[in-house]
Amino acid sequence: MKYIIRKRKKEDCISIANIVTIAWNETYKGIVPDWFLEELKNNEDDRIKKAYDEFDMNNNNQLVLEVDNKVVGFVNYGKSEDNEFNNCGEIFALYIISKYKGNGFGRKLVSAAIKELKSLGFDKMIIACLKGNPSNEFYKHIGGVYIKDGIYKRLNLPENIYYYENI
Repeated sequence: MKYIIRKRKKEDCISIANIVTIAWNETYKGIVPDWFLEELKNNEDDRIKKAYDEFDMNNNNQLVLEVDNKVVGFVNYGKSEDNEFNNCGEIFALYIISKYKGNGFGRKLVSAAIKELKSLGFDKMIIACLKGNPSNEFYKHIGGVYIKDGIYKRLNLPENIYYYENI
C-alpha cells in the first residue's frame, strides 16, 4: 500500500467527516450511546459544511493519512487544554478506518503529530482515550503512561489520560 501523511487541505473536509462517522461507529458501538452514533450519520453534511466554511490553512493542526490516493485516517494535535499540564501538547483525535488498521499507520500518524508538536515548541504530550476503547492498549504500547482519569465532556463519559515525556 502506497501512503502519505500530509497537512489537511480544504477538499479533505468531506473525507474527514466521513471518517469520523465510520470510525466512531466501528469503534464505539456499545461504549457510547447509540443515539450519538446515529447523530453522527445524520449530521455529517452539516459537519462537512462547517469544516469547509471554517477551514483556515494558517491554523491547521491536522494531518491526514492517504492510502492509495484515498484519505482513510487523520490526527488532530495542538496545545493541551488540560490546565494541569503547562507547555504540553496533545493529540486530540486519531482515527483510521478499521480496514487500514494493523499496518503501522497509527504509529506513523502519532510520529508525524509529535514532529508537528515539537515544531510548536512542545516536549511532552498527553492523549485521552475513552474507557472501553481498544485503542487504550495502543496508547500504552507506544509509551503512554496512564496518569489519571478524565471525562469526555461532550458525552460525560470516563476516559484515560496518557502522558508522554520527552517526545
